Amino acid sequence: MKKFILISAVLAFFGCSYIENPEKLIKDPHFTQYQERKDSLESRYLSKEINYSDYIQQKEALDREYEQEVNYRNEKIRE
Repeated sequence: MKKFILISAVLAFFGCSYIENPEKLIKDPHFTQYQERKDSLESRYLSKEINYSDYIQQKEALDREYEQEVNYRNEKIRE
């Protein structure tokens, strides 16, 4: 029994210390897609493909769309 506890403790310690970047293991596909689209929009603005007012309008539309997705998902989780 003591060996089992010792082995479990060692495995737990090394298992927890092995994961250096846990954020890479857990990904939210909705957020990842939102972040990619936001980065693309920002890149277009910085390269002067679109003006500031278009950037703000598109960013707000993107934010609203993502917020709706999050709210829909949260409602489904609560059910």
